[in-house]
Amino acid sequence: MSINLDLPPELENQLFTEASRLNLPLSEYILRILSVRQVLANPPRTGAELVAYH
Repeated sequence: MSINLDLPPELENQLFTEASRLNLPLSEYILRILSVRQVLANPPRTGAELVAYH
């Protein structure tokens, strides 16, 4: 699926800078951020959950 986003220039620059530090294209970096949101909302609570996530 493709989505076009109109980001405010300041946010785009911040995301681009962060992606560049990781040597990633901006689109891949944003995809990673979106993928991590589930873990942030429901972090692993035990070692077993952490190992299962990793």
